[in-house]
Amino acid sequence: MRKLIVATLAGAALSVMAMPAQAAWKSYVNKELGFSFMAPGDVKTEVGNSRGTLAGPRQTIVYRSIEDNIEYKVTVISFIQAQAEGAALLGERQYTFQNRKKVLTDTFALVGSGKDTVYGRKIVVEQPDNKGRTTGVFYFTKGRMFVLEATVLPARSNAAAQDPDRFVESIAFALARMAPDAIELTTPELE
Repeated sequence: MRKLIVATLAGAALSVMAMPAQAAWKSYVNKELGFSFMAPGDVKTEVGNSRGTLAGPRQTIVYRSIEDNIEYKVTVISFIQAQAEGAALLGERQYTFQNRKKVLTDTFALVGSGKDTVYGRKIVVEQPDNKGRTTGVFYFTKGRMFVLEATVLPARSNAAAQDPDRFVESIAFALARMAPDAIELTTPELE
């Protein structure tokens, strides 16, 4: 009996050690841009580029993390001088996101409540050529477009993982609702 207990405990310990390491989720905040989100691993900041027919060429601020074969990305695009065109700009970005892809879901999204509510859209697509599944959420508020994308890469065996939903649903625009221990993100200078 004693050997059975020792063997069971040893087997349990080995199975726990063989499990993939789960990265701790952390809260991130950019007070200058007025938003926060949660993501696993360390988030890197970079400057990117975007181009749309209506939006034109724009520099973007991108916050990115890759963990357990899922890429998490927040893209912020400033349209301070074009706030009245927010709905059209958002529609163009959503169309580009889903164009030539198999759309799995397309629903409305919202963040906050009452006067702080920001409405958006959540779309899940299959990437062409078996390059994964991407969950995207799109918001336009205070002259800025916020796009959160979580792509489950093909190397991950479970394309229906819950982590993409956790990521895209973690965004907050009200500073009062941001985690007090959030890691402060920098805002890179754009040209």
